[in-house]
Amino acid sequence: MFATVRRYSPKTGSITNASIDKLRQQLQSDFVPMIQKVMGFHGYYALKIGENQLLTMSLFETRAGAAESTNLAADFIKRNPMPFELGLPEVTEGEVLAM
Repeated sequence: MFATVRRYSPKTGSITNASIDKLRQQLQSDFVPMIQKVMGFHGYYALKIGENQLLTMSLFETRAGAAESTNLAADFIKRNPMPFELGLPEVTEGEVLAM
């Protein structure tokens, strides 16, 4: 199993509750249904960390699925203004060693 972790740290202050609510809706209505179609999908999680960071994790059976999720996330950010406000993510991909 492979995971992709994306850490978003906006350059302009904290993430507001209104922004988080909007992002939650965009993720649930647009991004999650799209990423669920990737072969080997196991899960997608988004976490608000403190006042100014967002962390997402995607789990896939294969490295190729994890890489495809990174491409889908980049496309999602380009099409949706709210995630773009979060800035470009720091992306880490790797093999899951324990669950």
